[in-house]
Amino acid sequence: MNHSLNESRVPLKGLLAGYLVSVALLLGFLFWAYVSRSFIYTQPQAGNAPLLPILAFAAILMPLFLFALIGIWLFIYQDAGRRGMNRWLWTLIAIFTPNLIGVILYLILRRPLLSPCPGCGSRVEPQLAYCPDCGCQLKKKCPACGAGLEPESRFCGNCGTKL
Repeated sequence: MNHSLNESRVPLKGLLAGYLVSVALLLGFLFWAYVSRSFIYTQPQAGNAPLLPILAFAAILMPLFLFALIGIWLFIYQDAGRRGMNRWLWTLIAIFTPNLIGVILYLILRRPLLSPCPGCGSRVEPQLAYCPDCGCQLKKKCPACGAGLEPESRFCGNCGTKL
C-alpha cells in the first residue's frame, strides 16, 4: 500500500517542477523583452550604449539563477521527505526566507538519513539500538567496554576487542 502512495505522488512532483520551470522561463522572457524594448526602440544615447551587453548578459543569467533556485527548492522538498521531515514546511521556509537563510538552516538542521531495519524493513533513525517496530537489534554492544557497535563489526572501534 505504501508503494502505491509514492507512485501516486510522482505526477504531482512532475507537475510542480514543470510549473516552476515555466514560471522561470516566463520571467526570464519578460525581463529580456523589457530590456530589448527599452534599448532597441529608444534612441541610443552615449551613456546607455555600454549597458546593453550587461543587461543582455543579465537577461541570460536571470533564468539560470531561477532554475538553480527552483532546483534547490525541489531538492529540499525531496530530501526532507527522505529524512522523515515535513517537506512542505521546509520548502516554504527555503522559498520565503530571504538571502537563502532558509536553505542554510535546512542544511544545518536536517535529520540524518533513515536506514532500513534488517528485520522488518521499516525506516529507522541510525542512532537507535533497537527497531521500534519489530524490536530487532540494530547495534550490538562491546562485551569489554560497552560501546555501541554495528551488527557486522568484527572488532570494537573503541577498545579494539575482537568480537
